[in-house]
This record gives sequence, C-alpha cells and structure tokens, in this order.
Amino acid sequence: MLDKRFAAVCLPLPVDMAFTYAVPEALRAAIEPGRRVRVPFGPRPMAGWCVGFADAPEAPAGGEPVAVKEVAALLDDGPLIDADMLGLARWIADTYACSWGEALTACVPGGVRAETADATVLTVRLVVPKERAQDEASRCDEKHVKRSRVLRVLCEHPDGLAMRDLVRAAQCTDSPVRTLAKSGLVEIVERRVELDPFAGAEPEAPADVRLTEAQVHALARASAALAAGRSRTLLLHGVTGSGKTEVYLRAIRECVAGGRQAIVLVPEIALTPQTVARFRGWFERVAVLHSALTDAERRRQWRSIRAGQADVVIGPRSAVFAPVPRLGLTVIDEEHEPSFKQQSAPRYHAREVALERARRAGAVVLLGSATPSLESRHEAEIGASELLPLPARVGASLPRVEIVDLVEEERETKHPTMLSRRLVDLLRRALAAKKQAILFLNRRGFATSLYCGRCGAGVACPRCSVSMTLHRARGTLLCHHCGRESQPPRQCPGCGAPGVVRLGAGTERLEDVVRAVLPGVRLARMDSDAMHDRDSYERVLGAFGRGEIDVLVGTQMIAKGFHFPGVTVVGVVSADTGLMVPDFRASERTFQLVAQVAGRAGRAENAGRVVVQTCQPRHPALVFAAQHDYEGFARGELAERRRYGWPPYTRLVRAVVSARDEGAARERCGAIVDALREGLPPGAAEILGPAPCGVARVKDRFRWHCVVKAADAPVQHAVVLRLARLPRRAAGTETVIDVDPVDLT
Repeated sequence: MLDKRFAAVCLPLPVDMAFTYAVPEALRAAIEPGRRVRVPFGPRPMAGWCVGFADAPEAPAGGEPVAVKEVAALLDDGPLIDADMLGLARWIADTYACSWGEALTACVPGGVRAETADATVLTVRLVVPKERAQDEASRCDEKHVKRSRVLRVLCEHPDGLAMRDLVRAAQCTDSPVRTLAKSGLVEIVERRVELDPFAGAEPEAPADVRLTEAQVHALARASAALAAGRSRTLLLHGVTGSGKTEVYLRAIRECVAGGRQAIVLVPEIALTPQTVARFRGWFERVAVLHSALTDAERRRQWRSIRAGQADVVIGPRSAVFAPVPRLGLTVIDEEHEPSFKQQSAPRYHAREVALERARRAGAVVLLGSATPSLESRHEAEIGASELLPLPARVGASLPRVEIVDLVEEERETKHPTMLSRRLVDLLRRALAAKKQAILFLNRRGFATSLYCGRCGAGVACPRCSVSMTLHRARGTLLCHHCGRESQPPRQCPGCGAPGVVRLGAGTERLEDVVRAVLPGVRLARMDSDAMHDRDSYERVLGAFGRGEIDVLVGTQMIAKGFHFPGVTVVGVVSADTGLMVPDFRASERTFQLVAQVAGRAGRAENAGRVVVQTCQPRHPALVFAAQHDYEGFARGELAERRRYGWPPYTRLVRAVVSARDEGAARERCGAIVDALREGLPPGAAEILGPAPCGVARVKDRFRWHCVVKAADAPVQHAVVLRLARLPRRAAGTETVIDVDPVDLT
C-alpha cells in the first residue's frame, strides 16, 4: 500500500526542489500527485503541487526527530495535472532552468487555479458629461497623469469598460480609477458576465475547395504520419495564400475521425476569432484558451477540454498545455513567430514544448509558415522533420513588390516623407477602385524621440537607457520599457532652449499623414495603443473584412495570418526598423515581416501591389523578400550563421544580470562567466561577455549579460545545469537564465 504520510510539494518559487510536508490522516485518502495543496511556508500559507510522496525525514545521529510541517488543505476537486503533464513540467524545468513548481503553474491557467468562481467583472463608466471629463483630464495632465489617461480612455468608451481592460488601456493600476470614483467622476459597478468565447467568430461554412497537387501530397504525408501512431514532425512551407489552413483542417479531421484530439496554436490573440470561425465550420466541438477570456470562462473551457468534450483547442502559446486526454496532432501556425517564446519564467518555447509533448504522446506536430524559422528549415534539411512544400498560391498570383529608396525619394522631392509618391499613387488607385490597403509600420506612437535642435540632447527615460516616445493622443511621453509617462517638455531639459524637435514616426503619426493625403478615407489603426479591450480586435477586423474600412494602419499584429480578399495594396512604410536592432536575427526577422505583410495583398482575383520603403534598398533581406525568394534568403543567411557560429549550428544560453548598481551587475556577470569557463570542456562552447545589454538600463536596474554558444544540445544542457546551481539572487543582483533566447537586447 502506498505510504502517504509525507508529501513532496513543489512551490511556484525560483527554487527547484520539493519540500517535504506531513500529510494529516484525514487527507491521505484524497491526496495524490498533481493535486494542489495549501502548505505553510515561512510566515504565510502558499498553494503548491503534490508531485509525489517522500520518506520520513531522518533525524540526525543522536538528535531529536525532525519537525515537519503539515499540509493545511487540499485544493480543487481533484488533481489538475495528470502524470503525463507532471513529466512534461519536469522536462520544462530541466530544459529551461526554472523550478518544477514554476513549470507546473504555467501548465494550468490562473482562472482554473482560482479557488472561487468569478463570474462577475468590475465595470467603470463616466457619470459626468464627456466635455467635463475632458476638462478634468486636462487639469490632471500636470500632476495626475494616470487619472488623466483613465478619463481620456473612458471618453472614448461611453458605455464603459471592464476594470481590467481600462487599466490595461490606461497603463495604470486600479488606484487612480478608485480615486476618480471617490471624486464622483466615474462609477465602478460589479456586473455578472457570461462571456461568449466565440464572439466575433460565427462558423464559416466549409467551401467546396479542390486541393492542388501540392496540397494533396502534403495531406497524404500528414495522413500517413497520423496513421502510423508515432511522433513525427512535418514542416508545411507554403507561400502566403497557398492553402495551408485547408491542409490543417483536413489533417485535423482525420485526427478527430481516428478518435484523437488536436491543438492549434496561433501567434496572436487577434488571429483567434478568424481561425475559430473557420474551424467551427468544420468541427462541432471547438474550445478556445486565451488571456482575453474571463477567469470563469477560461475555467469552463479548460474543464470541458479535460473532460474530452473538445475535439479541437485553439489558442496562443499557453494552449500547448491544454489538457486534451488523447492528443493526436498539434498544429503551430506561423511557427516562426517569436511570440511563441515566453519572456517570463518559465521561459519555454511553445514549439519545443509541443515537440516534446508529441514525443511523449506519440502525436504528430505540423508546423506551418510562409517564412519558416531557420532552425525549423535546418531540421528539415538534416532529416529531423519532413518538408512539405506548397510553392504556389491557390487561385491567385503572388503580388508584385517594388522597393522604393527613401534616400533617393528625399533627394528628388527635397523633403522627407512617410509615404513615397509611388505608394500614395497606388493608394489613390485602390480607393478609387473600391479596394482596400494595409500600411505596416512596426513602431507605435507619434514620434519615436525628441531632441534639442541647439545642443542635440535627447529626451530619455530617467529610469531606462532609451528615448521616450511621444504619444500625441494621450498628450504624453511614454517609455515603452518601464511604462513611465511624463509631459512633453516645452524647453530642452539640458540647455533650456525653447522647443524640441520630433524625430522618427510611429503608427499614430502615420495615421495623420494618411488622412492628410487621402481626405475622407475610412481608416483604422491597429496597435497595442489602439486595441483597448478584448473586443477591439474583433471589432476592427470585422469592419475591415466587411469593407467598412479602406485603410488599415498597424504594427506587426496586422502582418500575419489574415485573409482579406479586398486588399490590393500593401505598404511597408519603413522596412529599416528591424534591421537596426543589434541581434543576429535582425535580417531574418525583417525578411519574415516584409514577406508576411506583403502576402496580405492580392489574395483573390485582384492583383496585388506592394511597396517596400527603405534607406537600404540593396539589403539582401529586402531584395529576397521582394522576389518572394525564401530559399535564396535562407541559403545566404544560413551560410552566415555557419560562418559565425550562430543557431541553428549552435545552441544558445543567455544569462542576464541586473542590479541598481552597475558595478555589482558587471561583477556578478563576470563571476558567472568565470564559473562557466571552469566547468566546460575546452572547445565545447564559446562564451561572449560579460557585456552591457543592448538596453543597458531598465526600471533603474543596470543590465549585463553573457551569451554561451554551445556546440550541441548536450553541451547546452550542461551549461543550463551549471547555471541552475548558481543562486539567482546575490549581493543585490538578480540573474535571469534564458535558454534558446529569441531576443538578445
């Protein structure tokens, strides 16, 4: 009989160990691995995970028996984690240098872990006329910036906003909201909600589509992999508009017909409604998991999935942990997207977790992209996965792409411009023909920096080593790293000269420029500033799909996955933005973004035209993107990666040390480098650093890092083990370990 007197409990702390607790006799029958428990830890109780059972602690020779604290309570109705997920979480902890408790917590949504159902939300609305609220916002601009932001956001939403959406849009806590409520300007009410997870995603009836020869071949290979019943990875490399989703749908149909379930991962919440609408036309039992759901709705969806009541689960990266009992297929759409990498502990990559989960479950992973990551392409090249090409569009041709040299444009027009003459001409033609356009600029705000025309000093964030961005709609300067806001200066902070010069431009400025050159245009902006609440994506995309919007301006969230037949013109306003990032992936990211956003044009019978504006017209990433030549770009870029020892020919581990004192951060980072050099065999790895990070200070903490280029996965794992043994906090410093990082800034 299993001895349950002592439980091994993991806590969501950065300490990778199981703590031993005594199990009271009354709880022994019900406690089991995977169940959450409440235990005393230090001065307060904590919720943790039972991961197994332990032997009684041994007393020291001749000493008193060891006093062991007791489990205080069992949480939930039963285990939230099964044995397979326990093992997967342990793999995540070992692979990504986090604790088992942190990994387990990531596997279950917060709404499921909540101990009480929460079917209500706090809603905030104005109780004074809009004009008075605007006056109050202006009065608050100087000393109470956050209150001003709250009022301005509510002025845009006369019906009110959920508290969580309001504080996200105003970038504040609920404190300024409650202060405004006390002053009688707003009211906070609690209302019951039943959020429809399928809002904006009405089922689309399956079209009678005849597959191309390439689609037939790809589906046959996917079907063979599913029938084999063992783990297999397939890379579906299809140009934009080549019908990748049609292959996904039919492969999932075969998976479901075989009695198994599928998970579909998408890179952006914004893609979820469009994806769900299409999948609901094919399958009756579809579930969604994403952060825009309320806790109560997420809990219902999660429990439905665990009970086997969903055949298909759709969501962003965290949906990789969906508790499907019979996993047969995981589809990762736009697999190259960096958003599949979690940027806080545990810093897992959803693609790698999906591959490991499939290996354990004997499932198939279908990766899809028009611009596969070079790591995935390399895996196919060496035979670790199977390449399934879709080289041509279905029923349409790829758009013609023109590169406009902005340096030459400025020389000819005698003044700088955001929109070249060629792009303006194409926009006018499109609108005259009742067609639509997309303009892509991967910078938000109005001006990306301010500087003094006399002394040249810039307006920098006092807490971070970056420029403040002007957001004109809010009337403030905003730091995109720490969220700090301040009023734009009337004079130079350095020399006192009156006025400052605006430099650079974001989507807010682009919106103004488009309205000026296209009077009467129906325009919407889609970036993280404009998307205030969870309905914003559906509202804007729905209107664009119905032809109620002529021009959609946005950041990278508009660059991928969307299918709008009315779009005939796409403009990449500044293709150089990504090329200036100090990261070895800068060229790859730029190629992917340009190729993806260009692929939004000409997806029906209408021919598409794309204008790529740049100051570097001969850069290989742009030239190959304009030619729709992924293979040419990949060959050249992989040769560079091999020459300089970057992935996929090496495996990376990055350690970032931060501290309020720069000397302490530098010294600690140097000590980490020394510890690594002592423990690694000669030639097994190259260590870069210690060096300041690209963004050297964030939130008043200086940042130093080192990057290890490991020769292969076993060496990388040895590096991770060595780093994991070092304390994360020491002498005022904090260390973050990032395995397979996607960002080196």
